[in-house]
Amino acid sequence: MSNAGATVHITKLAAAQRQLRAAIRLYFIDEDELAIHTVASAAYRLINDLKAARGMTEAADVHLVSIFYVVRSFRRGTLPKHISENSEMMKWVAEMAEKLPITAESKIEDVTAHIDDDAARTFWRKRNETSNFLKHADRDSQDQISLEKVDNFTLLMQAMAAYTDLVKNDLGPEGLILWLYSSVLHGESEALPEEFRSIGRRLLEVHESDRRDLCFALIQELRARDAE
Repeated sequence: MSNAGATVHITKLAAAQRQLRAAIRLYFIDEDELAIHTVASAAYRLINDLKAARGMTEAADVHLVSIFYVVRSFRRGTLPKHISENSEMMKWVAEMAEKLPITAESKIEDVTAHIDDDAARTFWRKRNETSNFLKHADRDSQDQISLEKVDNFTLLMQAMAAYTDLVKNDLGPEGLILWLYSSVLHGESEALPEEFRSIGRRLLEVHESDRRDLCFALIQELRARDAE
């Protein structure tokens, strides 16, 4: 019996996953940065709403993640060079380590963060500035925005982290390769789990200008393998 006329229903979570995976692919093929930003922002908005429905606060979680892993790495003596060799950054890290009960053995699940409403609004105002600019022109048709404000890599990493708060290991090859790319970019490839070190080495050995092309090729390779 044919189901050609069947209606396909997509959940909000599935929609966010598909948008985010698509945005990652667009990023690695160096598509138009505004198009990438629009797709990734749409996914991030859905993810934020889904987290809120489960009693989670994305603005607070972003602040927690940005501090927790840095302080824990500081305690472990494993900070990447782009931080450990920056005196101003190290001063900030040392100050945070003195204030926070984060040890070398701490797990992020054991730490909570709270943020007041004003700070949350400030976070979203900054995060949504570009996406809001791209969304409408009914009241601000003469406005302009600097392309320097379009930071798609940070947006994708934040959206991926937020999605992972909802579902673990559910972003397919795109999520895996974005994580590996970030690890190499930040000098953390040696700390990768053994099963991923070969890919990390491949990314590390290729010239920086060709790295995103390789990432897209790896995604395609993994997607084809999953489809077999």
